[in-house]
Amino acid sequence: MMRRVCWSITFLFLTACSPEPVHETRFMMGTLVEFTVEGVPGSTAMKAIADAASEMTRIESKMTIYGQRDNPVKQFNRTPVRTDFTFDDELDSLLGKAVDIETSSEHAFHPALAALNRLWGFSLDPPPSTPPKKEVIRQLLPPASCLKRTGDHRWQRMTSSCQIDLGGIAKGYALERGMAQLIKHGIRHALINAGGDIAGIGNNKGKPWRIGIRHPRNPNALLGWIYLNDHECVVTSGDYERFFLHGGKRYHHILDPQTGYPATRAISATVIADKATLADGWSTALFVMGIRGLERLQQQGMAALVVKPDGTLVMNKAMQKRFHSIGQP
Repeated sequence: MMRRVCWSITFLFLTACSPEPVHETRFMMGTLVEFTVEGVPGSTAMKAIADAASEMTRIESKMTIYGQRDNPVKQFNRTPVRTDFTFDDELDSLLGKAVDIETSSEHAFHPALAALNRLWGFSLDPPPSTPPKKEVIRQLLPPASCLKRTGDHRWQRMTSSCQIDLGGIAKGYALERGMAQLIKHGIRHALINAGGDIAGIGNNKGKPWRIGIRHPRNPNALLGWIYLNDHECVVTSGDYERFFLHGGKRYHHILDPQTGYPATRAISATVIADKATLADGWSTALFVMGIRGLERLQQQGMAALVVKPDGTLVMNKAMQKRFHSIGQP
């Protein structure tokens, strides 16, 4: 679920006088998570970071579909079809948000692709080198809106292929909860970069956090950059971290729920929102939708950009006001 490795966004730290920020990097959720804390003593920052990391690890353990440890998501996926399963408040709320994004995105985002994602195996070790058979993909492709809320905290899966995988949204949620722990410790200026999902509060020594957006075909280059406002998040989904080439074609981990194959309308999609959960889910949906999703994000009040397969960069109006090309102040 949360093993997506995504170095889609790069920090551009502005030089400033001391005191120096506290940096801590930990491996969790299948990626490197970098914490940056400003304006507090080192001991305070480290205690806050430890608690934030612990909370994010808790969420990973509770929601992943991988590994040997059981959790409510895996239990639901073993539940017989059309049988009620009761989730706690946290998972009920997150699953509700995932289903809302599915509906609003015209099913470009699908929170029940676990069987299909395991089939492709991009989060497994070793990674895949050839695509699955077409007939197996068809068999495991779940229908749209296959998750049904049947009562207070109660859910059913309507087909055997309908199995929850919150990987497209849970890392954003973990990012929110990690930031909440920092705030609980009195932190007012911080960034958390969870492998390309970035949340920020406050500023960088009086100036807005400056975040560079990686070029999807050149890991050493940037498309441009944005200023991140207080309590904002930016997430990029791309086809360049987990992929393989077969028969001259690139196969990557972001699947189109309508076909069961890797989405083809974008090579990168970036969303800015006030909640990391929304930015995470919608960046996945936007990647699948391509440029036709930009207006939908505008309606949702989120800045967004898409890099088309030919390398063309297209933005909605909200992103046009935020995006700075390389060389711009």
